[in-house]
Amino acid sequence: MAKATKDKKTRPAQKPAAAPVRAYSPEAQEVRALLRRIPDGLKATLACLANKPQADRERVLAELVRGLGKEALPLVRAAAMSAHEELAHSAIRTLPIFGTRAAADVLAEVHDAHPDTPRATLARHSAKAFRARGIQAAVPEPDEAAEPPHYALRETWVSAPDGVGSRSVVARLQDQYGVWHAILVLWNDQAGIKDGFMRPLSRQEWEERSRRMDERGTSQVQCPPDFARWQVATARQLNAESGLALGTALDEWDRQLGLPPEGYQPPDPAAKLAAAPDVYEQALTAGAALIKLPDAARWFLEAADCEPWARRWMDLQNRLRYRGTEADPEVVRAELTTLVYDATTQLIDEKQRELYRGRLLDFARVLEWRRMEEPARQAAAAALALERGVACTAIPFLVALVEWSLRATEVLMTRGEDLERLRYRPLRRRHL
Repeated sequence: MAKATKDKKTRPAQKPAAAPVRAYSPEAQEVRALLRRIPDGLKATLACLANKPQADRERVLAELVRGLGKEALPLVRAAAMSAHEELAHSAIRTLPIFGTRAAADVLAEVHDAHPDTPRATLARHSAKAFRARGIQAAVPEPDEAAEPPHYALRETWVSAPDGVGSRSVVARLQDQYGVWHAILVLWNDQAGIKDGFMRPLSRQEWEERSRRMDERGTSQVQCPPDFARWQVATARQLNAESGLALGTALDEWDRQLGLPPEGYQPPDPAAKLAAAPDVYEQALTAGAALIKLPDAARWFLEAADCEPWARRWMDLQNRLRYRGTEADPEVVRAELTTLVYDATTQLIDEKQRELYRGRLLDFARVLEWRRMEEPARQAAAAALALERGVACTAIPFLVALVEWSLRATEVLMTRGEDLERLRYRPLRRRHL
C-alpha cells in the first residue's frame, strides 16, 4: 500500500528567526524608559540628555539610533531643534549615523531654521558625512577653514607578503560624524612605499574589499597599531635606498598615526623557536606544507629566472609521462629531485635569502594573529634557519617553493607567455 503523505498546505509554517536582541548600556536603557513615559516621555528624555556630559550624551544617542533605527529620528530631531544649544549640537552630529534621506531632510530643516549660527555651521559639516554615503542633503558646502575634521583611530590591518614581497597596511578611522575613513599604504620590500592615500571607506566597501582580497589569497588580519606604524616606518627607509620618491603618499599617515614609539620592537615569532630546539626542528621539517596555504600559494620565483631549469624540468617530466619503459621512473624521479635541489642553490642567492627571511617573519606574524599556530611555527622556523645560515636545500619550504615555481613556469611556457615581460619591476608604481 502506498505510504500516505501529508498535504504540504497542512504543514505548520516555520517561525522566522528571531532578530538579534541589541544589548543596551544602562544609560541607554534609562533613556529608553523615559522615552516611553506618558504623556511627557519626549520632554523628560530631552532633559535627561541635556544634563549629561557631551561624550556620554552622544554615545547614548548613537546607541539609540543604531538600536531603534528610524524610530529614534523624532527624538533626535526634537533635540536638534531644542533650545539647549549643546544638546542640539550633539543631535546634529548624531544625524549622519541614520544614513537615510529622512535624516538628511531633518539636517536641512535644522540648518534653515538656524541660519548664521553654530548649528548651521555644524549642519554643513554633518552634510559632508551624508554625501560620503551617497545621500544628498539640501545644505550648503561647509567652509573648510572653519573646522578641520577630527579622526579617531579604530583599528589597523596588514596583509601577508605576496609573491613579490608586497604588503598592504590599512588604518581605519572614524570622523566626528561617525563616517568611516581608511588610510591605505602599499609597500614592497625591494622598493619601499609604492602608494598611499586616505579616503572615505564605508563598512560595506571595507567588507567588499576584504572579500576580494580573500578571494585573491591576499587576505588581511587585524594587528596592533604600533606594528602597522613600524611596518610603514621600515618601508619608508627603503625608499631612500631605492630612490623611489614618496611624494605625498604618507602625508595623511603621518598626520593621523605617525611613527612607532621610540625603541619599539615588533613581535618575533622566531625567538620562541630559538629557545625550543625540538619544536624548531619539527616545524622546519614540516615547512613544505606552507606552500599549500592560500597566501603562500601565490609565492613564486621570477619565471624568467626559472626558465632554463623549467626546460630541464619539462624534459624530465616528458620522460616520465610518455617514454614508457625506456626510462626507469625511479631514476628519472631522482634526477628531478637533483634538479630541484640544484635550482634551489642557484636561484636563491644571498639577496633572496634576506628577502625571504623578512617575508617569512611577516607571514608568521600574520598567521599568529589568525591563530594558525602550526603554520606560524613553520614560517618562523624557515625564517630562523635563514638567519642561522642554514643551506637553502636544507630548508624544506624553500625547496617546495622552487619546485612550485618550476611548475608555474612550465605552465606559462606552455601558454607561450613572454616571461621577461612578466618580470616584476619594483620601482614601477602600482595603485591600490
